[in-house]
Amino acid sequence: MIIDTPAQINPRCLALGSKYFPIFWLATDPPILVEGGVSAVIPRVLREMKELDLALPQVLILLHEHSDHVLGAPPLRRALNLEILASKESSQLLAKEKVIKGYREADRFFTHVLKSREEGEEGPWETFPPIHPLEETSLPSGLHILSTPGHSPGSMALFWEEEGILMASDSLGYYSSRGKHFPLFFQSLELYLKSIRLMAQTEPGILVLGHLQCFFDEEAEEIFKRSQEEALTLAQKVKRAGDMAQEMVYKAIRQDELVTFYPRETIQECARLLVKRSQEA
Repeated sequence: MIIDTPAQINPRCLALGSKYFPIFWLATDPPILVEGGVSAVIPRVLREMKELDLALPQVLILLHEHSDHVLGAPPLRRALNLEILASKESSQLLAKEKVIKGYREADRFFTHVLKSREEGEEGPWETFPPIHPLEETSLPSGLHILSTPGHSPGSMALFWEEEGILMASDSLGYYSSRGKHFPLFFQSLELYLKSIRLMAQTEPGILVLGHLQCFFDEEAEEIFKRSQEEALTLAQKVKRAGDMAQEMVYKAIRQDELVTFYPRETIQECARLLVKRSQEA
């Protein structure tokens, strides 16, 4: 299912802001937000929360440290006075001045694209707030954090046991609006596959990804299988392609909305990392 925001994933889980960079509101006790998106979607998120009369959250959980999942944290923090939580690895990375400087440039790009599509608004850049390690914090009852490295060192999934909802962020790769799958094992293929098997063990009734898509029941089970199989297939193709591997992977990734929302240099770096991790496996 494509997440056309605002979307009701189920009566206690809503997707807000943008289907490309959604922010999720969960009716836990107290309510929380999951995923940070990019700054340009936050004005819409705040309007939708008001229009839908949603209880104000007290916590924002960042499921991994990549720019397109954290750049909405500063305006959300300012507007809602949230505590922001992430894995220890993500917290450490997001405290580095050099990283945040690069992320600021990325946020300008995302804002430009979203504004051109009338799906976002420009706001002032704000200092990145402190991020607290999830490992040192108590979560609302029924929420379980799964460490899911492989996509990135700080990647996590959030399982809401009571509702049967697994929020996997990018730990299963990227499923485009047309259903094409792009494996994203930027850190390690071995860890990526291990994390997918761990997530599958939760047997979620609802599987929510970090962009665009959510899947239900048997469809979710098939996504776990497909994500593993296609990651292994990509690694095999890379090893056979030799010197042409990076160009092959670049062309494979540069499709659908990825062309619109990510700079050429970013896609090239993604291709380079996928080739490297495939060769290491």
